[in-house]
Amino acid sequence: MLDAVVNSTTVHSKILPDFVVIGGAKCGTNWLNECLREHPDVYLTPDVHEIFYFDRYFDRGLDWYKRYFRGVRGHKRIGEVSPTYLAHPLAPERLRRVLPGALLIVCLRDPVDRAWSMYLHRWRKGDLGRNQTLREACRTAPEIIEGGRYAYCLRRWREFFPSKSFRFLVLEDARTDATAYLRRAYQMLGIDPDFRATALITPTNVHQSPRSLTLAKTAFGASRFLHHCGLHRAVELGKSLGLKRWVLKDGRDARTDPPPMSADDRNWLKDQYFEDVAQLSNLNGRDLGRVWWGTTG
Repeated sequence: MLDAVVNSTTVHSKILPDFVVIGGAKCGTNWLNECLREHPDVYLTPDVHEIFYFDRYFDRGLDWYKRYFRGVRGHKRIGEVSPTYLAHPLAPERLRRVLPGALLIVCLRDPVDRAWSMYLHRWRKGDLGRNQTLREACRTAPEIIEGGRYAYCLRRWREFFPSKSFRFLVLEDARTDATAYLRRAYQMLGIDPDFRATALITPTNVHQSPRSLTLAKTAFGASRFLHHCGLHRAVELGKSLGLKRWVLKDGRDARTDPPPMSADDRNWLKDQYFEDVAQLSNLNGRDLGRVWWGTTG
């Protein structure tokens, strides 16, 4: 049945993505998204930053998805960046049905730092209690931890895609040499590796603090609702008018933000991820425990 579905959708391949950045979330995908958008050989929809078709909106059908690629005009590569796909249990099979030949780019980051970043992200949007600690948040919002179990998440993907479909990027490499990191990403796609995106020198996703958690919760809830209704331009108009600046301010506010991650919390998170990082290192062929923690495993 799966092969029949795959064959029936292959005819759409000329107007659908040939690569997808599947995640993980909080692993530098927003910055990579911006750099890919600037490259003249790549088409990413201008309608919305992330489509979320294969996890949130798959029931809307293939024609709904195809509309996001109506602007393709001779681009060498057509892509999508939705970092929540990696950890979603249904995304691998769904993506296999529609894009069986897609190149899958997996972005990795020290899972301890990723978990902390996701915790702050959820807190900033008002999804967590004002004084909820990291460990409390991990119980009420398990995706804070689960999204960093990369090897576990990839097991499901490897059931539906061969090893040759995957390419890996490690965010810490970008911090060492952002130009080389981006060049490698472009080489993965077979496009001009010497193109220099302005986003290469522009920081993205810098830490911001909510001016009010109640206001943040209301504003981000409204944004999600508008995106869900397909009113992406309304959200972008609000951003262009500076509405986001009413909700968030740049930098950490020591009076309201959670305190920095403690050594105990860092060690606790490392314990959660130790076995997964060892498995990921075997899969990736690189000792990521040494890259991230200075020790093997």
